[in-house]
Amino acid sequence: MLAELVEIQMSIARATQQEALQAPQPGVDYCQRIATVARSVRLTLLLKGKLSQEHKEKRKAEAKREAAQEDFHDLRVKLAMLAAAYEVSKDNEEIARRVAEMRERLERPEVVELIEASRAPVAVAALCRRWGLPVRVERWLEMADEAMEQLGFIPSKDGEDDPPADPPKPRPTSGRKPRPPDTG
Repeated sequence: MLAELVEIQMSIARATQQEALQAPQPGVDYCQRIATVARSVRLTLLLKGKLSQEHKEKRKAEAKREAAQEDFHDLRVKLAMLAAAYEVSKDNEEIARRVAEMRERLERPEVVELIEASRAPVAVAALCRRWGLPVRVERWLEMADEAMEQLGFIPSKDGEDDPPADPPKPRPTSGRKPRPPDTG
């Protein structure tokens, strides 16, 4: 859409140029018109570049997040199952009991094998069905992702927590150069 807008602005600039060369009208400032259109084109191209850069950064952040989720697949599934146990519990005592049970169940060899062999949504759904928990896979995985984000295992969705690529360099505190040492 922005490319189309630039094309329209360029056609206005060409039409203004042709009018100025072929049939100039008295009192019309063609230089001002061209300058206005040129500024509009520059701003539109800057906006297009900025939006393109933001889109690239967003895709890069999503790719980093997905890679981190793959790296910590088993942790993600385990946290999702703990979230499910937490959500269905009614009081602190039941939470403690269910979480302890869940941690024990998640260490069983057949469960570890299922988690390793399956994608996270499939593993969470299968384990929820097996253990009689509500099958709200997306909700449990969202809660697991939030926990992993807070613990620093995966980057945030928007990438805002990432350090800047080029941190600013420290500037001297005063505007003057320091005096050379007295070698006197």
